[in-house]
Amino acid sequence: MNLVMTEMRRALHRRAVRVLISVALAGCALAGTIAYFGSSGKSVAQLRSDEGHPAVMTDWWIADANEGFLSVAMFFLFLGAFFGGATVAGGEWRAGTVTTVLTWESRRRTLHVARTASAAILSFVISFGLQVLFLASFLPAVVIHGTSDGVDGSFWVALAVVMARTSALAAAAAVVGVALGTAGRNTAFAVITMFAWLALAEGLIRSLKPTLARWLWAENVGTVMTWAQLETADFARGPVVASATLFVYCAVIVGAAAWSFERRDVVAST
Repeated sequence: MNLVMTEMRRALHRRAVRVLISVALAGCALAGTIAYFGSSGKSVAQLRSDEGHPAVMTDWWIADANEGFLSVAMFFLFLGAFFGGATVAGGEWRAGTVTTVLTWESRRRTLHVARTASAAILSFVISFGLQVLFLASFLPAVVIHGTSDGVDGSFWVALAVVMARTSALAAAAAVVGVALGTAGRNTAFAVITMFAWLALAEGLIRSLKPTLARWLWAENVGTVMTWAQLETADFARGPVVASATLFVYCAVIVGAAAWSFERRDVVAST
């Protein structure tokens, strides 16, 4: 546990991680500003009729439709978590500090597990906190121009659940980023590999082998995110099965990275 805490502190001291958090905070402030001025001079009825508006609190997340303004932040959280994880692992190799770390923790598997766990914990906590700030930025628009009518206990429960689910998926993205950054020994390898798979490989699979779509990352992430069968999918895939599929994928990638880290020559590569 001490090693996990140490890795968390080291990750938070990385410039790239701080920049990512700063960009996210700036995005929250920008979203709140746009919501405030965009709702100015409009009645509540107009805000409701404009296909929803963050000044109407119940539009933050609509549980029955599995959509809302919180979904705007989800993609950026996943992307940021993945890039943050890849930077933490890949930056270690680029800086040439891997051998230094191994002098006081020579057990490579233990170090890899600790780094992976620290990335997952940090990503979950940071993601959840950023979602809170993102929604809090809409409060001035809600209080001054909008409304909180219809908000009850079930709304807050549904909101908290989807925020926790988003944070868990962000943690998974960070874990994959750490694994690919470790296996490729640089951040660029992790980013290029993930982009090539999601943008190219999965697109080809959908086109050439539609029956395999149920096994793709995007479809399973979408199913877990909404916690419902995808309406546009031509296959049956429940959220529990999708969650198990993603867990297996992450476990395989993390295991492969650990195997690579244990067996490859560290000194020769730095």
